[in-house]
Parts: sequence; C-alpha cells; structure tokens
Amino acid sequence: MISFDSKNKGFTLIEVMAVLTILGILTAIAVPSLLGVIEKAERDVCRVNVLQLERLYERYLVLEGIEHTDVVFDQYLRNYGEEICSEQGDVTYVDGRVRFSDFQSDDRDENGGVPFL
Repeated sequence: MISFDSKNKGFTLIEVMAVLTILGILTAIAVPSLLGVIEKAERDVCRVNVLQLERLYERYLVLEGIEHTDVVFDQYLRNYGEEICSEQGDVTYVDGRVRFSDFQSDDRDENGGVPFL
C-alpha cells in the first residue's frame, strides 16, 4: 500500500513558477518566429502568383494576337477570377512585368544588389 506523508502532497509554488517562467520564455521565442514564417510564406505565395499571372497574361496576348493596353489587362484580371495575394493592393502591368503594389517583386535594392540583411 502507498503511504502518503505530509511532505509529498504536490508541487511547491517555486516549482510551478519555474515551469511557468520556462513556458513563457519558450512562447516569447516561438511566437515571433512562427509569425515571421507565416508572413514569409504569404509573401512567397504572392510572388509566385504574380509571376504566374505575368506568364499567363503574356501567353494570352500572344495567343489572341493583341497588344497590351490597360483595358485589356483589367479585363484579363476580371476574367482571371482569383485573388492574386491575400493582401489588398493594385496589380499593374508595367514594362512587360506584372507588379503588385504592396510588395516588391524583386528583392534587390535600387543599385541592383541584394539588400543588407
């Protein structure tokens, strides 16, 4: 039979506080990292969608034998029917490239180099 004595009734307040402190530290490290990963994934999906839209629009112009105009691009966007990015922004076609206003499609600075991390 198991005997219970008065010294081993449960956890002490210090033990509980130590566990809560460790959990708080782990949470403080994990949550920002997770949010950063989610944000990067959303940017990557948006970038891929913009590139795919650019390729499909260029094919559309070639197959239909028409020249690009803003009206043609706007009509194509309405017919495309999918949300390009989860964020709200303007999608434009400039100099043969599709641009999304809320992110830069290139990760390069104005000198053409990779930005400092």
